[in-house]
Amino acid sequence: MNIHAFLVTSLAGISTILGFFVIWMKKEDSVLPSALGFSAGVMLFVSLLDLIPSALSYFRSSFLPGFHLLFCLLFINIGILLSLTIHEKLSWKAKGDSLYQIGFLSMVAIMLHNIPEGIITYVTTSLEFKTGLFLSLSIACHNIPEGICIAVPIYYSTGSKKQAFKMVVLSALSEPIGAILAALFLEDRISNSLLGILLAIVSGIMISLSITEIIPESFRYSIKKTVWYIGIGFFFLLFTHLLFS
Repeated sequence: MNIHAFLVTSLAGISTILGFFVIWMKKEDSVLPSALGFSAGVMLFVSLLDLIPSALSYFRSSFLPGFHLLFCLLFINIGILLSLTIHEKLSWKAKGDSLYQIGFLSMVAIMLHNIPEGIITYVTTSLEFKTGLFLSLSIACHNIPEGICIAVPIYYSTGSKKQAFKMVVLSALSEPIGAILAALFLEDRISNSLLGILLAIVSGIMISLSITEIIPESFRYSIKKTVWYIGIGFFFLLFTHLLFS
């Protein structure tokens, strides 16, 4: 294992925990639409302008022209169906607690996103340390609001900071887990088509979660704040991408 690449990847993942501290803001009616709207903006940006273009790029190198788009759309739809299925199962277990469902689904989606992200960061840093370092800084910037996506709905649905913290830490650990998988099994074996499949599925989960869960829940508290913070989340990610591109 390349210890420097592992540390760089782990630091990017651990930055997710910083999003947990938003829950110390006291006014629920203000925090929830702001945090949920921001989360939706972040997830939509990551899906539409990061994961899907990356998935298309990986598929393009593995399939004939035209088929790469077909495969990408197929696995995006699989991600959407997977999200809806998890939501249906969780609705029964969580007894209709929509905030808890949002937090749990966010954790699942972000973990699925962070594992291949950890693989990519580890491999990139192993090959070219400076490029990997800049990649990890960019990932760290968007991992912070991903921590918010998990912590805020879990805390306000359970009233437990401990429960919110545990779920954020689980998500944060998925990035170094990706690095470990890369070091042990995948560094020389992972294919472009597999990475494309993972990223397309995760993008479908995040789009579905944002549109069917997070935004409608946030609208219950404030439509105006939700719309504003969707824009803020979107432009925050745009700024970090421009900063580190």
